Amino acid sequence: NNNNNNNSHGRTVDPTGGTGSPVQQQQQPVAGEGGNGGLFLLPANYFSDLESVDFASGAPESSELFLRQQSQHQSFAGTTLNSCAPSVLSLTSGDFGVNEGCVGGAHHSASFSASGLSSTTSNVQVAEDGYTGEFGGFLSSSQLGGCQSQQQHHQYQHNRRRSEGQTLTPSNLSNSQLGAPPPPHYGPSSPFPMPQQSASQRRNQGYRKLFQQVTKVSKGQKLTDSESGAPYTDMTVEDILRIVFKLAPQESTIAAVEKGLYYLDSSATAALLKELSKQGQLKRAVDIFDWLRGLPSGHELSHLCDLYTYTTMISQCGSHQQLRRALELVAEMRSRGIECNVHTYSALMNVCIKANELDLGQDVYRQMLEEGIAPNLVTYNILIDVFVKRGQWEEAIKTLDRLEGQGIQAEVRTYNTVISACNKSGQPEHALQIYERMLSAGVKPSATTYTALISAYGRAGKIDNALEIFQDMIRRGCERNVITYSSLISACEKAGRWELALELFNKMHKENCKPNVVTYNSLIAACAHGGHWEKATEFFQLLQAQGCKPDSITFSALIAAFEKGGQWRRALKALEQMQASGCHPDAAVFNSMMEVLWQSGVILAQVKALQLWSLANRNGQFRIYTNSRQESPMLQYSTVALTTGAAIVTILRWLVELRSKLLKDGPAFFRESVVMTLHKAKQTRSEQPSLVIYEALSSMLLGSGSPFRAQLLDHTITLDTTSAALIVWLGSPSFAELVFLVQGGSIRRMTLDMVLSEDVTVAARCMDAFDAIRRLEDATVPNMAMYNAAVLQQRPQVVHLALKYGVAFAFREDTVYDGLMLFDRVMCCGVVFNPNLWPLCLCSCILLSARQGEAGGTPGWPNYDSIALLTGFGADALLAMEHNVRGWLRGDTSGISAQRVVQLYEERLGHYLQEFKPAHRTAKEMPALLVKAAASPACIGVRPSVLAAAVLAVLRSIKGIIPAWPVSLQLMTNYSLASGELPACMLHVESLLQSV
Repeated sequence: NNNNNNNSHGRTVDPTGGTGSPVQQQQQPVAGEGGNGGLFLLPANYFSDLESVDFASGAPESSELFLRQQSQHQSFAGTTLNSCAPSVLSLTSGDFGVNEGCVGGAHHSASFSASGLSSTTSNVQVAEDGYTGEFGGFLSSSQLGGCQSQQQHHQYQHNRRRSEGQTLTPSNLSNSQLGAPPPPHYGPSSPFPMPQQSASQRRNQGYRKLFQQVTKVSKGQKLTDSESGAPYTDMTVEDILRIVFKLAPQESTIAAVEKGLYYLDSSATAALLKELSKQGQLKRAVDIFDWLRGLPSGHELSHLCDLYTYTTMISQCGSHQQLRRALELVAEMRSRGIECNVHTYSALMNVCIKANELDLGQDVYRQMLEEGIAPNLVTYNILIDVFVKRGQWEEAIKTLDRLEGQGIQAEVRTYNTVISACNKSGQPEHALQIYERMLSAGVKPSATTYTALISAYGRAGKIDNALEIFQDMIRRGCERNVITYSSLISACEKAGRWELALELFNKMHKENCKPNVVTYNSLIAACAHGGHWEKATEFFQLLQAQGCKPDSITFSALIAAFEKGGQWRRALKALEQMQASGCHPDAAVFNSMMEVLWQSGVILAQVKALQLWSLANRNGQFRIYTNSRQESPMLQYSTVALTTGAAIVTILRWLVELRSKLLKDGPAFFRESVVMTLHKAKQTRSEQPSLVIYEALSSMLLGSGSPFRAQLLDHTITLDTTSAALIVWLGSPSFAELVFLVQGGSIRRMTLDMVLSEDVTVAARCMDAFDAIRRLEDATVPNMAMYNAAVLQQRPQVVHLALKYGVAFAFREDTVYDGLMLFDRVMCCGVVFNPNLWPLCLCSCILLSARQGEAGGTPGWPNYDSIALLTGFGADALLAMEHNVRGWLRGDTSGISAQRVVQLYEERLGHYLQEFKPAHRTAKEMPALLVKAAASPACIGVRPSVLAAAVLAVLRSIKGIIPAWPVSLQLMTNYSLASGELPACMLHVESLLQSV
């Protein structure tokens, strides 16, 4: 019992009605001799400043009450009551905070455990009448009655009236307070109206009824042996929770808890509602509160709908659909005369954020300021959240400055949120400045702090700075969690440090930190960035083995890895798996798919790309828009494409549509000119530089004889032409060759498994053949230093005569070129050779190649007599020369020409499919270029596989076929346009074309 001259508890009592000298009213302990039976009365406004109260077990004389006043804060926020005794009331800090609802001073113990509230043996009440600590015990809802004693009743009325601002005089003291008999009975049969009772009044009545039952207990009986056979229970929040949790879904919540609500005050009811929501029973919490709202104003439980319960239920509104309910509850509070406080407005602001109504959240904040309500830390934290979502990092920092200027100590969450705002806006330097302010303020960084900083530097590509933060985190002893490692691995991925990402993943395992799907997504993306699709596949399989469910980001990263590795078959299967798992491909995924399919150069894959484009177009991707006004002489189109493959497929589909318009609507549809604009969209992980896309489109259109003029300006590609020139080109053979694949043929009717199976077979067959070619090349490398100089000078004549022999003998061209390769081997073997005999040697080499490649001896095969007539060489001379060639080459007369390797490359691309012969746009020019290459002395020492690759790539480039050197051939040959033998050989082949 304490005296306080600053509140109603310290008012004076004047027994003379105000004429006598003031006498200080002394509080006396009531009803208790130790244990938990002491009853203490405190005024309610203690709790507005209360932060911590400890109750020691024992008699009132030894009980210690610790109250810490906080300067002029009339709020329950941050209130915590701790006890050494079984009687415990614990309100966690921030009970009025964001996402936590409104609890306030609870009626009972609120010690929370992982599974809910723990039971206690006594109760604590915070009500309008003051604080009451009461006996533990068991009372039934039907047995609660009046006060414990006249002295208690006297003390109760004394405090209640003083709290209402009354001065206690003889004129307003009741008979019971002056020692008279108890007040008269109130009830249905009484002539007196039933007064509205407070919670403590109802509780004291319950104890009187309990005592009446105690007096009736005889030997052998127990207190629970009442006439009804039911135990008498003093209901707590824990008790009501247990009742609700046991209810079947169809059972009524109100019927089960109505009687128990009589034992709670509004703050305890708020705790009940909050805990129900926390335990997944939000609907039952809403049922209880809505039932209380619907009670008439005179009902005994109507007082439970006050500031605490309203604020709690507003805070539990989480979705966009519940935002309206939160607003209606605030309106209802105002209509009932319940003033909103900072906790109410903070809760409403938080609901607005969860509903993504950021403007409304700021409106609520401004309304709170207009009403003169000062924001607290929770309010400012929510306001900073708004700025984070808006990407307004400067406003977030200003808000931090404002709250610190008002003397409010920011917490770690506040600093973390501001750092996050800087992070998302790409401001790592400002994020680090906030971190320094945090340390200066004495606030200990958390794992979230370090993670936000690491993420900020990762976004800026400053991996070294991110690693410094990580090391500082280790030095300070801050625990690294899965989010920390995921952010650092993601930073490695953005910096292209995939090896470091793998090292961190191994370190993560050593620290027993279990990765999640975000970790695996970053690892897969890092592997994709490094072009290691095999590692990406391993991590994807590991993700599934660990029980993690891949999401859209997982599949996007995996498909990006397959795109980098040219694995178009795996990309298609990943897309199929992605769609089967319910994940929807976005623009980045479709652009990656277009790229990997088209860049493969395989006809099967490119036809699938054209089909997939249609699917993406139906899903809102690759839309082609018409931007022409009615009076404009220009027909304008626009689209968005992020990769070369996507741009080419989109333009091909657009050109086919233009041809359809010409056939349907005639030339008048095209007006005077036609323009197509390809814009840059929002940057994505699959986006390619505009220059790369521009060069590919320019090459394609130029190689097909298109009248379009391509321009690149500010990352925007523009294609324009006159309508007259376009109409002519749309009817030309070159246009038909360009768009031939759009028709698709029979491939359009093939299932995905059929397409993949076909390509697997062809790829394996071609790979085996190419391996054999490489082995032959390694075994027969020509030594150009030993080549017969006299013969070398006649190289064009040698090639011309070889082709003439081939025609005369009706041999295939590849047989003739193989014979040339065998002839070159003889010329480089170092034997003494008469230059005048080279025609005889050449003829013998061609015949030897023909016997190996064209099944010599079959009907129609030329005999030596006919050969002698055609060449002038006798049979004996031919046989002798063949014998010499075998001897010079030690019996190895095998050989492979560049022309035969070109055929292998074209087979890999799918040109063996007869229905796509019109799409073989290099077929006409290829023979002439091969002759030029064979006749060039500089090409003799080049590997046939390299020469074939150079000839094919140069010719495809001239014809505008994209890609010039397909990815599928790169993977098969390991030849690159950027390094190795191929680039130099291509330069030489390009010089040969000038004379073709």
